[in-house]
Amino acid sequence: MLKRVNDALDAVLNETGRDTRTCFVRATPLPPDGSLIEVETSDRAVGQALRQRLALVGEEADRLRIVELPAAGMLARLTVVSSVADVRRMPSHASELVTQVICGDGVEPLRAEGDWYLIRMDDGYIGWIRSWHVEHVPAERLDAFDGRAGHRVAVTHADLLTAPAPAALPVTDLVIGTRIALTKSEKRGWMIGQLADGRRGFIRTASVERIPSRRAPSRERLAATGFRFLGIPYLWGGSTPKGFDCSGLIQRIFRLNGILLPRDSDQQAQVGRAKAASDPGDLAVGDLLFFGRSPYRITHVAMVVPDRLFLHAYGQVRVNSLDPSHALFAAELARDWRSTRDPLTPIPQPLGTGHDAAL
Repeated sequence: MLKRVNDALDAVLNETGRDTRTCFVRATPLPPDGSLIEVETSDRAVGQALRQRLALVGEEADRLRIVELPAAGMLARLTVVSSVADVRRMPSHASELVTQVICGDGVEPLRAEGDWYLIRMDDGYIGWIRSWHVEHVPAERLDAFDGRAGHRVAVTHADLLTAPAPAALPVTDLVIGTRIALTKSEKRGWMIGQLADGRRGFIRTASVERIPSRRAPSRERLAATGFRFLGIPYLWGGSTPKGFDCSGLIQRIFRLNGILLPRDSDQQAQVGRAKAASDPGDLAVGDLLFFGRSPYRITHVAMVVPDRLFLHAYGQVRVNSLDPSHALFAAELARDWRSTRDPLTPIPQPLGTGHDAAL
C-alpha cells in the first residue's frame, strides 16, 4: 500500500507541476502494523488529486488518511531570532542546508517534530528549522515593532552591543537587511536599536540606513549591492553574507532592492522577460544569466554588472566575463550559457510589508 501511495504521489506532483521545494508531501505507515497510511501535504489540491488517482473504496479507503498542513494547533507565525538561521531539507543538523533566514524574518510553521519546525518562508520555500532559532512574538508586539522599524542594517555585518563602545559585550551580530527600530543615544555615533523579538542594544549609526521606499530598483543600485558581497565564500544553501550559493546571492541582492525572486536558479530562470543568449553586447546591468549542461537543467545563475562583467558565487563571490577578449573571460561558463532574463521587465512580485538549489 505504501509503495502504491508513493507512486501515486509522484504522478500527482508531476501532473500538477508541484515542486517538493514549495509543496511538502510525506507518506508514513502508522503503528502498530503500518496498515494505515498517513499522507501529510501543504497543498490541499495534492490530497484531492491523490484520492482521485488511487480511487480507493471500502476498507482500502479507510487505510488512507490525508492530513493538510498547517497541522492543528500550529501558530500562524514565528519570528526568527538568530542573526542567520539555517533551514534544512530534513529535521537534522546532518541534513542538507537548503536556504537561510535572518533575524526578524517571519515564517509560517506547518508542523513540529521534536525540536524542529517545518516552515514555509515568504518565497514559498519549505524546509526544517531548529526551534531555538525562532520564537512566537505576540501580534501586538509585532505590530508595534512594524510601526517603529523604519531602518535596516546597511553593512554586511554589524554588532548590537550592550553598551555604546566597540569593546562592549554583544547582544547579537546582525547581517545586512535586518530591520531595526532606532532611538537616539547620548553617545555620538551610536543609536539604540530594538529587534523584532524585543532585544535592545547599541549599534553604530554608520551601520544602519532608512529602509528605501518601495519603487522599482535601478540597475545601478542592483550592481552596487552585489559588489558589496565580493569575496564572501561559497556556501551550499547559503543566502546571507555569512556564505552564499549562486541563487542565494541573486535572491539577496534583489531582496535588498525590494524584489522577491524565487530561491533557486531554475526557478529564477522563469522570471522576467527572456532575452537572446548569444551576444554579450546585448546584455544590460541587472540581467540574469543562466548556465547548465543542457537548456533543461539550469544549475548556475549570475547577474550582469558594468564593464562586460557578471557577478556570481563561484568558490566565492566574484566577477567574470563572457567576452573572450576580457581578462576575466570564463570559458567553461561561456560554453554552458543557456538563457538570459531581464527580471525587471516585467517587475516580479514586490516584497510585502511583513517580516520576512543551490549550484
